[in-house]
Formats: sequence, C-alpha cells, structure tokens
Amino acid sequence: PAIPLERKKDTGLPVVVIHTENGMEIKDKENWIPGDMTIHGTSEFDGYEGKISVRGRGNFTWRQLKKPYAIKLDKKDSILGMPAHKRGVLLANYMDRTLMRNYIAFEVARRTDLDWTPAGQFVEVMLNDVHLGNYFLCEHIKVDENRVNIAEMTSSDLDEEAITGGYLLEMDEYYDEVNKFRSAICNMPVMFKQPDEETLHPEQFEYVRNYIDLLEELLYADDFASTRSYVSMIDETSFVDWWIVNELTYNFDVSYPRSSYFNKDRLGVLKAGPVWDFDWMTFTKQTDFCCKNTIWYGQLFKDPAFVDKVKERWEVLKPEFEEVVPLIEECRNRLSVSEELNAMLWGDISNLEVFNGDENLSHREACLLMKNNYQDRIKWLDGQIRKF
Repeated sequence: PAIPLERKKDTGLPVVVIHTENGMEIKDKENWIPGDMTIHGTSEFDGYEGKISVRGRGNFTWRQLKKPYAIKLDKKDSILGMPAHKRGVLLANYMDRTLMRNYIAFEVARRTDLDWTPAGQFVEVMLNDVHLGNYFLCEHIKVDENRVNIAEMTSSDLDEEAITGGYLLEMDEYYDEVNKFRSAICNMPVMFKQPDEETLHPEQFEYVRNYIDLLEELLYADDFASTRSYVSMIDETSFVDWWIVNELTYNFDVSYPRSSYFNKDRLGVLKAGPVWDFDWMTFTKQTDFCCKNTIWYGQLFKDPAFVDKVKERWEVLKPEFEEVVPLIEECRNRLSVSEELNAMLWGDISNLEVFNGDENLSHREACLLMKNNYQDRIKWLDGQIRKF
C-alpha cells in the first residue's frame, strides 16, 4: 500500500531515494541490482548522490513483508556522517514496534571496550518511487580500518606470521556461508565472513579450524580452570563485554547461536565481537539468562577467574549502561512522525510470532515498556552477577 512521500509531512529524517536500473525488482539476496541513490540530508547531514548496487539481505527478516537491503556504493564515500566505506545495510526493523531495538543495543555496546560497534542513522526510504517507510541505515560488518580493524588477508598470506590473521568469523545456525566448519568438541557452526570464498586459501581455512579446535581442547580440559591455558588464545575482556551486552539486552538469538561474530587479527588472539542483530525479543521483561550457556560460555562460567572478571567489568560498566536510559525517550520523540507513517504502510504486526510483547501497543507505550524493561534488566542482572 504505497503512499508517495511527497504527499506526506516531513518526518525530520533524511530521505534515501533509490532507483534501480530500468526499475528492476530486488527479488533475492544473491544478485546485485545496479541503480542510483540520492540522500536528501537534514541540516545535520550532507546529502549524497551516486551509483550503487542493491540486493536483499537477512534470513528470517528477508521473508517478512517489509524487506531489508544491502547497498554497495560504486565509490567509497561517507554517508550521513559515517566513516567512508562502500558497504551499508538498510535494516527494516519490521518486527520491532519501537523501531529502535538495534539502535539502542548498539548504544549499549558503545559503552563497553568492544573494538567497534556499527553506527547508523534513521531514514525514510523511497525505492523506485514507492515509500517503504522507516529504516535504519547502518554500517555493514566488514574488515576495514574504520570498522573491524584487523589485517585484510590475501590468498598469499601463508607464512608463519601472515597466516595468523586477520579473520572475521560468524557462528550461526543457518550455516549458509561457502567456507564453514563444525568445531571438534562443541560442534559450533563456524563460518568465514572474511576472507571471502574468492580469497580464502585452504591453508588459512585449516589454520582457523585448528585454532578453534585447540581452544576448545584447552577450554574443556579437566584442569582448565586451574591452568587457564585457554586465556592465551582469547581476549578475555572482549568475551566478557560481548556477553554482558547480549545478556543485558536479552539477545536470545545468540543462544542458537545466530549472528555471533568473532575476529582474530594477525599475531593476535580471538576476540568476541562486533555485536549484531537485536530486533527480535530483545528488551523484553525477562528474569532468566539467555546467553550464559551459549557457544563456550557454559564452560567459561565454570572458571572462577572468568566469573571474577565478569563481576569486575559489570561494576565498571553499569553506570555507563544507566546513561542509555534517557536515549530511549529522545529516540522516540525523533521517530514520532516517521513511526506514524511507517505504521500506515505496514499496519498490524500482532499476528507475527515475534515475541516482543509490544505488538498491540502504541509506539509511545512500546517505547515506555522498552525503557522499563531495560531498567529492570539492569537491576536483575546486577543482583545475579553479585551472587555469582
């Protein structure tokens, strides 16, 4: 039910206008469709105009009515104040009544010592003269000096030093990348995001597989807590901070696991992060853990020294997390007009199995519920961590 944007009042957000070549429909996640993109910025941002390619993205989200998209600029450039890059994503947030779960979760992550968290801006999207509503245009997880800042591999990086990194990995039950393996002990679905299938050399594949298998061997040894030899293979602070962000926001996707990213730089150890994908079931009212037994955390929490590190980091970060609370109301005010128009386009989502608990609420009520749930989660997690 398209409603031309020109007939609507200004939402106060930048407008992203995309025209595909000959009006071609974006039918899948595999084929890049060429086109043009113009961004009409507000007083806060510069505009943009250039050639792009666009395709679908996402797994469960791609099957929904309001589609998410990946975009690729023909030339590296800065858009909406973000560092220059070619790649970006348009998150539809179709299942999210508040429209801000990803945005607020990223703000939570930015309070930690995780190396990088995607930045983004809310926008209106026009695709081939059809208004698609409110989207979150944000940075794509890629190896880059302004994103996941690790060495960018070539196929010839095979000597003793070069083969050690950098690698961007994802653990995801969809298990849909070309290069992937199951870990030896835990059967974790490890996928290579970078190097991609055109670059990754078999020796590099085997290096990472052996690294993960050795890590699990050390982690699941009978004396792992007393020797702590596994710590020589991971960045412990990143593992703690990544867990806290996902637990605080109740990111249940991680429990499967889905969209769980890790990276390893050249001559470096395995780091957790960046965080990703918070539109489903996050910021709900919960009084249990969702990530304490996922991936390797069930074993990590058997190590008293790791638990002490969690307690230490929580005490440092809790005041930072509390500073996120007023951002929810600020964001609600900024999105108030855009949300009304988005609801006109996409209507009732209460029939979706999204489990956010706010599908039948007004936007104001949903955002208030989100804020209250987040504050309650801070208190609950504070009590639980103190009892560890």
